Amino acid sequence: MTQLDVEQQPASSPAEPASDAPSDRLRRILADSPSLPLLLVAVAIFVWLAADEGGFRGVTFLPATLLLLALLAIGLIALPLPRPTRAQWVAIALLTGYAAWSYLSIIWADEQGLAWDGANRTLMYAIVFALFALWTVRGTSAAIVIGAYALGVAGIGLVELLRAADSSSAIAFFDEGRLREPTGYANANVALWSTALWPALVLAGRREIPTVLRGLFLSSAGLLAALSILGQSRSWAVVLPATALLLVVIVPGRGRTIAAGALVTVAIGAIAGPLLDVYEAFDADIPASDFFSTASKATLIASAVLLGVGITWGALDRASPVGAATTRRLGTAVVVGLVLCCIGGVTAITVVKGNPITEVGDAWDDFKQGGKEPRFEGSRIGTLGGTYRYDYWEVAWRNFEEHPLIGVGGDNFGRDYLIHGTSQQTPAYPHSVVLRTLSQTGLIGMLLLFGGILAALVAAIAQVRGAARLGPVMAATSVVVFAYFMLHGALDWLWEFPGLGAPAFALLGIATAIGARASGPIRETRPSLTVIAAAAIVTLAIVAGVTLPWLAERELRSARELASSNPAAALDKLDRAAELNPLSPVADKTAAVIERRQGRLGAAESRLRETLIRDPGDPFVFLQLAVIASATDRQDDAVRLIRRASALSPRDEVTRRVKRQLEAGRYVSPKRVDEMILEDVNVRTGPD
Repeated sequence: MTQLDVEQQPASSPAEPASDAPSDRLRRILADSPSLPLLLVAVAIFVWLAADEGGFRGVTFLPATLLLLALLAIGLIALPLPRPTRAQWVAIALLTGYAAWSYLSIIWADEQGLAWDGANRTLMYAIVFALFALWTVRGTSAAIVIGAYALGVAGIGLVELLRAADSSSAIAFFDEGRLREPTGYANANVALWSTALWPALVLAGRREIPTVLRGLFLSSAGLLAALSILGQSRSWAVVLPATALLLVVIVPGRGRTIAAGALVTVAIGAIAGPLLDVYEAFDADIPASDFFSTASKATLIASAVLLGVGITWGALDRASPVGAATTRRLGTAVVVGLVLCCIGGVTAITVVKGNPITEVGDAWDDFKQGGKEPRFEGSRIGTLGGTYRYDYWEVAWRNFEEHPLIGVGGDNFGRDYLIHGTSQQTPAYPHSVVLRTLSQTGLIGMLLLFGGILAALVAAIAQVRGAARLGPVMAATSVVVFAYFMLHGALDWLWEFPGLGAPAFALLGIATAIGARASGPIRETRPSLTVIAAAAIVTLAIVAGVTLPWLAERELRSARELASSNPAAALDKLDRAAELNPLSPVADKTAAVIERRQGRLGAAESRLRETLIRDPGDPFVFLQLAVIASATDRQDDAVRLIRRASALSPRDEVTRRVKRQLEAGRYVSPKRVDEMILEDVNVRTGPD
């Protein structure tokens, strides 16, 4: 039996006959970790979400939620009865309660369709946590699951790197000089690479991992680090040191992790110039394709070198095993070296830049001011200007102050920002998971969500304690990944990307389950018929709550594709979408635009007024009604309607221009309004 197998034997089990047969090892792994096949299927779902816009769209994350729910149901039916600890039970109950509270917030939300979407995302995270937390998982199985995720994300990164290197399509992969694919948002992209980077670093240094895999993990870590730099995320740069420090502090065997990190740092340092040149050379019309081609080649070379270094390291590690005492001394030496390097770095920065406290104060002032246009000079990382986050946060805090107990409803932020914000941006989310929770679900939601997270961390801490064995190492690594997601999410709108949130909650769950044991006696009794019936009813309600908006989103997407070629078919699909998701006005608004473009102004106006019954505060609807009134010679109505649109969105440039024309008594062309909206897209997007 290998060292890895011995290490993961349950302490209470009698020793088994030594055997290196793969079938015997597989049986032992499945006996100790019965949920492993389900968890690997879940990992495949996470990789799918990551590759498809980070799972942001309903057509992706809603069916994924159903699949994850099915995995949980299969586990509850087919696997041994779970025996979670008290802390795990509390975490599951509170996270499930937060999902239920998010659904309840639909009642008081102004935009109920958005609140429904937000609740479904939250439900996915609760399901994922339960799936990964309920059944005991051994260190070997945890390493398989976490390693599969890290390699899967690295595979996505490699594909995107090779695709973007093609100069004919490179422009589709960049946003202002920043690599944004596959998620479509550069900061979410960086977060995706980073969630896989941390476990790749840890696994690359573990002696228990097969030699070739260690090379793959080290190579993947280099690739993921390079891709992170290409995203030029400032919030990532802020969170990176804290996460790295946490990794060193809580993951056992820190000397090996530091060594792996040092190798990757050296490799990235060698290619930093080409990586940073991509952003600096960006042009608004033509991206720096040649520069990116150079950067992609440098990244591939560095990753190949790290592959060889990792394999060599692993082979030497296996050939010359080091005793525990020597390992501790080497680890201590590495840690001391790292501390000295950090002290030297801080000293050098102080000498070059001056008082760091003053620098931080100046950066904070720039951050609060916001709104500076990006300058493609050097690196974007390390600057805090050019963002409107502080303004977003002020509006979110205002929402919390006005509705402190229950909030304004899940994912209901964009409409309030149109009224109370100060920039020209139209953010749908407040760019902070903390302020999202407070402003949208109030103190009750805050207590449920962060109470559940705290209970999960308490359960995980019990698994982190211990020597540098694979189980505690994987538990600690999982906590680090979740901590990174929450820290970065505190500065950005990462919660809305299930391709990021689902793996984070999965790893939090598995951190609680590695070697977990119930505190009470084993109960062999099966649930009563009453419990089974109640569970079936709840499950059916959940399935309906997820399936209906998914089918509606499919019809909506299909209708948009047909709108120009077959308007009649598109309208039929939009009618079905409105029936499937009666809380969302998007289908009716889209149908109204199609009707208007077909010259059926009366039908368009009727659909728009229908949406006002469900959502009376939509400035877009009032803008469109004003345009239709102008086109039908109802000038007084047009002026009244455009003033209402302006009150609901006072800084919208298109509304301002239309308002000036209508108040001057001039006719407004519906076609010209469409053109103005398209022209305004870049302004609406703006800095992040």
